[in-house]
Amino acid sequence: MATKMSWMFVLSLLFLGVGVVAAEDYAVPGDLDGDLIVSSDELLAAEQDQGAGKITAEELEEIRHISQNYPREIVDSSGREVTIYKPLEKIVIFNSETVEVLRSLKAQDKIIGVGKYTLEDSTYFPELSELPGVGSVWTPDLEAVLELHPDAVFVYATFMNTSADDIQSALQSADPNMVVVRADCFMPESYEAEVEMLGTVLEREEEASEFLEFYKGCLDPIGTVVSGLSEDDKPAVYFESWVDYRTATQGAAWHDKLVMAGGKNLFGDLALSYTDIDPESVIERNPEIVIKLCGAGDQNFGGYDEDDTSEMEALRDAVASRPGWDAIDAAKNDQVYVLSNDILGGAQHFIGVAYLAKLFHPDLFSDLEPAIIHREYLTRFQGLELQGIYIYPEMPA
Repeated sequence: MATKMSWMFVLSLLFLGVGVVAAEDYAVPGDLDGDLIVSSDELLAAEQDQGAGKITAEELEEIRHISQNYPREIVDSSGREVTIYKPLEKIVIFNSETVEVLRSLKAQDKIIGVGKYTLEDSTYFPELSELPGVGSVWTPDLEAVLELHPDAVFVYATFMNTSADDIQSALQSADPNMVVVRADCFMPESYEAEVEMLGTVLEREEEASEFLEFYKGCLDPIGTVVSGLSEDDKPAVYFESWVDYRTATQGAAWHDKLVMAGGKNLFGDLALSYTDIDPESVIERNPEIVIKLCGAGDQNFGGYDEDDTSEMEALRDAVASRPGWDAIDAAKNDQVYVLSNDILGGAQHFIGVAYLAKLFHPDLFSDLEPAIIHREYLTRFQGLELQGIYIYPEMPA
């Protein structure tokens, strides 16, 4: 059943004269009976049409490709079965993490509309920040989506899932043929499956395989070392988001990344995934290492477009000098760090895990070079040069 939001949206489109999108806009080339599948008989008819000069050789090749390769069945990250009936050439994406994965798969040329945060990140997404905007998951511009006539729309699967559900319901109420694919592209437990799924959806299977080989080549050696550690071997880490005294616990992606890097989350025993804590509890639990996140909220600095360490330095000093922190091992031993969420919270999370592993276990990972991994990721998969500031102070070599 469509939500109240979706029905109000459809009615507003009708009132504005936009109307429900015609099914013909999403017709499958070569499909004559309207079942969205090109049968062998329909392919034969297309071959006869090409011989008679009714369609071009290029059009026949497209029909043959669809007949041989479609439909494609996938299960997206929300657990929904999705059927793709033809190549997706025009895609709208709300979340920038999925935009980044598409660029890793060399499929960015298929993107025709993006969300607010991709538009705002013009340094990291220079070739995409000029595309039409469709708002954010929180405030979507669904009329703008339909005016672009996309073959598919990509939106979060489990993050902001209520808003994402509403977007999907509204779009598919306006056009029942609308393909909506749900993917997060930042959670370690689903990331590999999502890359594989997107490779299938976009006919970029080889690119997905190449990227995942690189991804696993970064994380698997770290996982091998970490799996051999006892709990006593792991440093006690206090992780804090850009909001003071807000931490991540079990069930949070940030928690998982700390554990992957060989850290022991000081507040990993709490029930809520993200929660505010009593400042005194940090002093009582006495962390060996403190990781303070920047890159969002009131601490929106650092990362790819940063070339000045002053704000990260000031934040680090402010955290390390909090009342009572002179008794904390992390502060006493100069183990308070500011880390950019650019490399921990999104599609680049594995880069952040490499930095943390090196930070937590410098002796065990003496040969690990996070900056070199980061450079290869940016140049090989993102088409960018390595720049920016991601951790302060710099880790010892």
